[in-house]
Amino acid sequence: MRLVTTIRGTLPVMVLALLAWGASAPASAEGGGTRAGGDDAPTAFVPCGDAAALVTAVGQVAASGGTVALAAGCAYTLTSVAATGANGADGLPVITGNVAIVGTGSTIRRSASAPDFRIAEVAPGGRLSVSGVTLSGGRAVDGAGILDAGDLTLQRSAVTTSVASGVGGGVQVAPGATATFSLSHLSGNSANDGGGVHVGTGASLTVNSSTLSDNTADSTGGAIANWGNSTLSAAVIETNHTTNFEGGGIWTSLGNMTFNGGRIIGNTAGSSGAGIANFGSTLHLQATAVSGNVATLNGGGLFSHAGNTQIVGANITGNTAHGGQGGGIFSDGGSVSLIATNVTGNNPNNCVPALAGCAT
Repeated sequence: MRLVTTIRGTLPVMVLALLAWGASAPASAEGGGTRAGGDDAPTAFVPCGDAAALVTAVGQVAASGGTVALAAGCAYTLTSVAATGANGADGLPVITGNVAIVGTGSTIRRSASAPDFRIAEVAPGGRLSVSGVTLSGGRAVDGAGILDAGDLTLQRSAVTTSVASGVGGGVQVAPGATATFSLSHLSGNSANDGGGVHVGTGASLTVNSSTLSDNTADSTGGAIANWGNSTLSAAVIETNHTTNFEGGGIWTSLGNMTFNGGRIIGNTAGSSGAGIANFGSTLHLQATAVSGNVATLNGGGLFSHAGNTQIVGANITGNTAHGGQGGGIFSDGGSVSLIATNVTGNNPNNCVPALAGCAT
């Protein structure tokens, strides 16, 4: 009888202790999934705003693997270079192992007064997963937010206001690398090519339910410049811009570009193809709205210069070729086929040359 009383008295205390521990743990560090680096890999909890502790924590797991958990709602401001390699300066140690950085509304940013460096770099063979974190303010030649030469996952995260003088203002997916963005946002980034993200030859990009907006490229691909294989589902490409050349929203050459069930809206191009410009890819556009895009020259919605373009069940409406032809679609090379697609209400005309299935 006394034993039963003791157990009954102890259980509530144990339960309360477990509940208190669970409430204090960062939400993004919880759950039944395997930790980065394996079940035995360490998790480092970084105090709010302590950038030095963040750099130390990443350095401790960068090669061996592990999880770095940031305090919810806190900003970590990097003021100096943590590593310098063949690709230039980095604000965090280079990732060569399997690393997760998790937070809840947390931010890692480069100080405006700091020397130029990108925020993070993933080396070949390395894996980085970022969840619930915004990375901002990076400055580099390539991949100013993140240079990914391995495997990168962004989940409910953002890369913003990063500037590359070369390619990939937000993210560079280097040749042969892979990247996946889910429920994430790339905005306000800029580069010469691929203001939001640059996908290198043989690289792979998967975008799910994410938005790329207000990114700028001096040359091609305001949001995305694709040389590899990119698949976008339920994505939004919105109000991106190229200053001089094609692909205000998307520029694609080589490889494959598949866009399914999303929107390409309100983008502008300094030349042709304000929504999307195909310079040699196999392009599949399905169940997508392409509207409100404005090109300085030809192809407000779509510009085809080379490659094969198939458009199925899409709506291409309200686009403008301000100084040229084919407000909806303009083709001077490659092949374009329309299946159950609505191309209407574009200015000054819908399709040049005429395409089967395009309104005259």
